[in-house]
Amino acid sequence: MFKRNDWIFGLISIALACAVLYFSQELKSIQSMDPAGPSAMPTIIAWAMLAIGVLHVAGALNIIKKTPAPANREKEGGLFKVAVVCAICAAYWWWLDEVGYLIMTPLLIFGVMTTVGVRNLKKLLAMSLGTTTVLFCIFYYALQVRMPLGVLGKFFE
Repeated sequence: MFKRNDWIFGLISIALACAVLYFSQELKSIQSMDPAGPSAMPTIIAWAMLAIGVLHVAGALNIIKKTPAPANREKEGGLFKVAVVCAICAAYWWWLDEVGYLIMTPLLIFGVMTTVGVRNLKKLLAMSLGTTTVLFCIFYYALQVRMPLGVLGKFFE
């Protein structure tokens, strides 16, 4: 009977009922031939809407409580993966000058790719070493950018 998202309809119904009850108070001051007055019908409908809204919210919360949430493996551990990638990047930044670009960058790429789920060792090594080599050649030789060489600096003098 109820669905997981029925709480939305319930809250809208409750809000609308409260608005009708509030604005129907102004109708009580109007004179009418009806013994109940001009605010009687809007008030009855508003109370019915309020009851329906409460039933929908309660029913939806009951369904949500009884049924397990759909499994989504992408969301599981998402925050942990972000924290690991941030830690890898912090370590890269911390040791880049001392160890050097040519050692730290393949480790960075390897670590991030492993964290996000790449398990093929050939891909990991090819991407890590290939990307580092291409970027180093472009920046160090073609653009003449001074790279942090660290322990390998004596080989590039």
